Amino acid sequence: MLEKSSPNTVKMPLFRLKTVFPLLALLSIGIFFWCMERYDRTAFLRFKHLDRVNVPTTSQAPIDTTSGPDEKVPTTETASNTCEVDPKLAAPLPFSEWLPRKNYTRAYFRPRIVGPKAEFHTLEEIDKPVLPPMVAMERGMVVSPENRDDVFVCPEIIDVDVAADDDVEETSKLLFGLATTVDRLDRLLPSLLYTYGNTKAGLLVLVPESDDDLDKQETYFRNRGLDLTLIASPLDFTARYFGMVEAFSEHIRKHRPHTTWVGFSDDDTFFLSLPTIAEELKLFDEKKKHYIGSLSEASWQVDTFGHIAFGGAGVFVSKPLLDVLMKYYDECQSWGEQPGDQKLGQCIQRFGDTPLTLWPSLFQMDMTDPVDGVYESGRRIESMHHWNSWYSKDVVKMTTVAAAAGRKSVLRRWVFDQEEIVNNSTGEAKRHFWVLTNGYSMVKYTYDASVPDDAINFDAVEKTWPEDPRGFEERLGPLRPAEDDGVVKDRWLMRDAYVVGDNVHQFYVREEDEGHSVIEIVWLGPKGGGGGGISDHHITGTYQQ
Repeated sequence: MLEKSSPNTVKMPLFRLKTVFPLLALLSIGIFFWCMERYDRTAFLRFKHLDRVNVPTTSQAPIDTTSGPDEKVPTTETASNTCEVDPKLAAPLPFSEWLPRKNYTRAYFRPRIVGPKAEFHTLEEIDKPVLPPMVAMERGMVVSPENRDDVFVCPEIIDVDVAADDDVEETSKLLFGLATTVDRLDRLLPSLLYTYGNTKAGLLVLVPESDDDLDKQETYFRNRGLDLTLIASPLDFTARYFGMVEAFSEHIRKHRPHTTWVGFSDDDTFFLSLPTIAEELKLFDEKKKHYIGSLSEASWQVDTFGHIAFGGAGVFVSKPLLDVLMKYYDECQSWGEQPGDQKLGQCIQRFGDTPLTLWPSLFQMDMTDPVDGVYESGRRIESMHHWNSWYSKDVVKMTTVAAAAGRKSVLRRWVFDQEEIVNNSTGEAKRHFWVLTNGYSMVKYTYDASVPDDAINFDAVEKTWPEDPRGFEERLGPLRPAEDDGVVKDRWLMRDAYVVGDNVHQFYVREEDEGHSVIEIVWLGPKGGGGGGISDHHITGTYQQ
């Protein structure tokens, strides 16, 4: 039982001094660490908002630095919240490009995929501003303090029409053949995957006899997405090319009886769109004999080897003509060691009773660097050759944009940012404009006041390669000069391209006296990827109009 306290009982104090002092000390320490945490957080946020903006971009409203004292000036962060794309998106640069100082800008393109039969002008005009001003970037893509405060604007997205890729179903009727080695196949695998991968075309490869395990090597390529059959052949290289006649016939009889066309090509023959090739072959009656290809661009090559379909551009033979060639195979194969495409042409001329049908958009590319003029010509190019021998061009990087905009967007040309600048002191006007050849280059043209608007015929091929132009005019038509009086051309060549999510980032680079210059073009692909039809048809299905 509790006892009541008497009135004389001494009460204990609520706080003892020896208890209060430790509590105050703990409280002080807690407040100190809380303040330090707040300070660190504030400093970190300030650090994150330093000028490490990776994207000088285009569009809507630039930052206004002329507002009155009572007006609120929008920050870059506020403006970016209203943008369709993030203006601070980091550029996916390789370290070698991240290191140097550079002048840099970025623009955004978005493909509007239309029907696969859509046709376009060879030079399409964009009627809105595309490229924002160049921005000086320090090492690590840090914005240089030498830039003005108002250079960053919300990015404009340039919408352009692009034809959808053709249906891959027609490629099931095609069977291609190469004469090469396994080592070269491996080195050229990315280009072969672009050309033949994700289609239904068959691919036969005749390789030299060896002790290698062909089944294992075949599995290696198949596991990477290349549907091929390796066949060991005792024939030498030139004879193996014509030896495809026998290999085709045997393979069709045993494995692909539905084949209607066979294609003879080199291992560095690069087709930009095999579904489009298959679609265009539908224009011919597959039940009749056909021999289809193109001449060399160089007349001296035609004079040497004859009026034949040159193999590097791709040669197409219908099944009825293949049957005739097989009938005379032994005799034609015994004719000697001439190049395989020449032997094929001569055999057809003697026994096939079938004239050569020219396909001008197949390019043999018998010329040396620089070949810019052909690639920038705006002409329909459906095959190319010698890109890793006579001249150097990374065709796989060039076609990377297909992952966002489809195969038919590659090498399309657009003209934009046409402006006239008047010299206030002299009154003379200079005009400049840009031409984008998608996947290849961006060229800025500057005209003096005395140069007429039609000074350059953009329908003519610019002669940029060193060989005598007279040897190329019969195939390519009249050529335009690489230099014109009163015209300055500055060319940015595409150096790198990356697929990032659904989008493709292209980097066009130019080395200038005043420094290193980079233009990034971002192609905004459809959600889920696939562009105009480049995605895996086994998963997503194919385009149906």
